[in-house]
Amino acid sequence: MRNIRYCIIRLEVTHPGQVVEISQRLPMHVNRCTGYLSRHTQGIISGSDLPEIGLLALEFNSRKQLYINDVIGFQKDIGDIPEYLDVDIPLMNGQLVTGYYLDTRKIEPKECSHKVFAPYKVSIYLRCDYVKPDKDVRSSAIHTTAAGAAKY
Repeated sequence: MRNIRYCIIRLEVTHPGQVVEISQRLPMHVNRCTGYLSRHTQGIISGSDLPEIGLLALEFNSRKQLYINDVIGFQKDIGDIPEYLDVDIPLMNGQLVTGYYLDTRKIEPKECSHKVFAPYKVSIYLRCDYVKPDKDVRSSAIHTTAAGAAKY
């Protein structure tokens, strides 16, 4: 039986031009990444959309494969949630997602309500498949042990 699990990587940018390193271990049972979505989630205040606030690069399977290079923009309407971008990345159990996010935002006085840099957050959402075992090994082991203990 196939299931979908969403993994979230949260990044915080605290100063202009900052490079934020990414290193996050994926759950053991995840075996394929089928989509991703990356977006600004907090901090930037602007009256208009900004086509680029940063660059994202993600490597999978402990730096063995670079699959995602993306430009992150800002959308002024919070309700405008973009669609997941489709990818097909086979994952090895328990491996790292690594990479970096580079802040490239240039503050223009007419674009931002505040004229100085303010910290902001970016979130990366990974849509992953995992195979759920047919039988829960832990519960059957507990049941067997409990039944054996009840005999004595």
